[in-house]
Amino acid sequence: MGRTAAAIEARERAHLLIRLAAIALGGTLVLLAGVGATSLAALVLVLYLAAAVSVRYYPPLQRAPFVVPVLDLAAVTGLVSTVPLQLGPWILYAFAIGVAALRSGPVGAVAATALAVVGYDSALVLRGEQAHATDLWPVQALIAIGLVTAEIVWALARQDVDTLWSRNHALALSGLTRQREPEEVLRALIPELARLQSVEGAWVWTHGSDQRLRTTVTAGAAPPAEIIVSAEAMRAVLGPSPLERIVPNMTGLSIPISTNPPLTVGVALEPAEGEDRATTTGAIHDLVGDAASLLAAAFERTRREDEQQALDATLRAIAEIDGERTQAGVLASTVLESGRIATGRAAIIRPSDESVVVGDLPGGPLAELARDRRLPAVVRATVAPLAAQTLGAETTVALVGISEGRVLAAAAPADVLAARLPLLERVAHAARDRLALLSERDALQLAAKELGRDVESLGGALRAKEDALATAVHELRNPLTAVHGYATLMSRNLQAVQGQLTQLERLMADLLSAEQRTLGGEAPVDAVTGAREAIARARVRGAKIDLEAPSEPVRVAIGEARYAQLLDNLISNAMKYSPAGESIDVTIAAAEKLGKVTVTDHGLGIPREHLGRIFDRFYRVGGTADAVAGQGLGLSICKEIVTAHGGHIWAESEGPGRGSTFSFTLPLAVGAAAA
Repeated sequence: MGRTAAAIEARERAHLLIRLAAIALGGTLVLLAGVGATSLAALVLVLYLAAAVSVRYYPPLQRAPFVVPVLDLAAVTGLVSTVPLQLGPWILYAFAIGVAALRSGPVGAVAATALAVVGYDSALVLRGEQAHATDLWPVQALIAIGLVTAEIVWALARQDVDTLWSRNHALALSGLTRQREPEEVLRALIPELARLQSVEGAWVWTHGSDQRLRTTVTAGAAPPAEIIVSAEAMRAVLGPSPLERIVPNMTGLSIPISTNPPLTVGVALEPAEGEDRATTTGAIHDLVGDAASLLAAAFERTRREDEQQALDATLRAIAEIDGERTQAGVLASTVLESGRIATGRAAIIRPSDESVVVGDLPGGPLAELARDRRLPAVVRATVAPLAAQTLGAETTVALVGISEGRVLAAAAPADVLAARLPLLERVAHAARDRLALLSERDALQLAAKELGRDVESLGGALRAKEDALATAVHELRNPLTAVHGYATLMSRNLQAVQGQLTQLERLMADLLSAEQRTLGGEAPVDAVTGAREAIARARVRGAKIDLEAPSEPVRVAIGEARYAQLLDNLISNAMKYSPAGESIDVTIAAAEKLGKVTVTDHGLGIPREHLGRIFDRFYRVGGTADAVAGQGLGLSICKEIVTAHGGHIWAESEGPGRGSTFSFTLPLAVGAAAA
């Protein structure tokens, strides 16, 4: 048996007990009346008993709306009409009023009281001269009994309703307290509101500063998903208000449930007046008020969890930044981790030139927001036209300075950025420190490289000194060789030996005095005379040399010692790479303010690909290095001498085995005429 069937069964049993009590009292009155009572009264009692039992055990009669109350009043009126009035039979009407009150509540009690008064008055009329004026006072008593009964029944019914509301409220709160997330609390609350008596539907509104109400969680009847309201309606949303002030075509309540974030519960009610409306309204306020506390706790718990997650993300970001080995890596990690902390996008910009250092946000709009602004700051895009157009009017940006004119920018919801700005500052501070450390490291590495270059330069200088010494040894070898040759022929050419010794002294003095290398302090030399002397020195060593030169002097702007050194090197080079006994040709000419000297041999020749490097220091042509002794210095010395005196030197060869020609030009001495 269900709860409703059990309640009906208990009610009908109570009805039967009250009727039996009325019948018992009526029988007592009939017995007290004695001969004054008629057989009609006894008949009425028997019929009333049969009717009471029939109603109790025949459900169709129980469902008849007016049959049972009329039956009770008719039976009592029949007894009052047949029992002497001085016995007070009117008291039987109290039983009929009680049955009506138990069956239909306060309304039934009042209606039964009215019918009892009518029935009692009718009984008095039927009694005629037996009725007296004093018999009218029971009317007042019946009215009092009816009103008291109605009030008692109303109070009991109210208590039952309150008990039912309390039970439903407790069940609803039990469901709400099991929810942890704010969204879950709202999804549990709205169906509970929709199940309340006289409620057509319930929903949640989210709203901001744009006068738009967005309907989220719904149950039953609800307004559109988004509506635009007036400023007055938006003010009504912020406090408890009738729903009609916000949605004119709906009746109900609007109750704020959260201020951060702003949320409002809307409830649509069926048209109702009086106590039912007040009861439902009270229940809604109670349930929404209790849910507001649970929702606030859920939001607070969610915020704390979000803050903890953001703090953990910040610590991970700092560790990630501290682990980077390059400045580019630091900047990339800063942008990536900042986007995670802000739950949005991030970039590093340079406001001075509107460039994006790293990130996927536009540099121009962000630079417009950051320029001439004290950082850190949280800025809405609407403060700058370009930013509002590019990023969107709803966008909010957090700006934090890093270093060297760079700014960290993060775009995310405004409430998130306001809470996460200190964390973004910590990330930017970690990036700033790491960048400074890496910058110092890079500066030290650069200084180390520069020091290495200095060491290399010093090593080069030392090598240059070694090369100069090697050059000196090479230059000393030629005069000594000639001296050796002349020594064998001392008896024949003692003057030549003296000349070579003089040349040796000049070279040694040149090595000891740097001033000898400066130009302008040397007397010009006759190229023809110097050539004849060089040829004479070479012939002592067995060379066969032919000279072709003009009869008049060709005076060139070079000292005698350097000119002799130049020719000795070129002739010695020709002798080394020519077969023994092969002739060497020396040609001297003058034209266009230049003196030209050419030394031609008919020896090994030079491959074409080596001609460009033949004058490099220590360079020797492949294939001849082992066959011919030397260090690869003679031709480089010649080039240095010619270049130092404003001349030009070059080599020509038709290839291996075809001989070589070395030529150089020097400016004619001032006052010398070209041939």
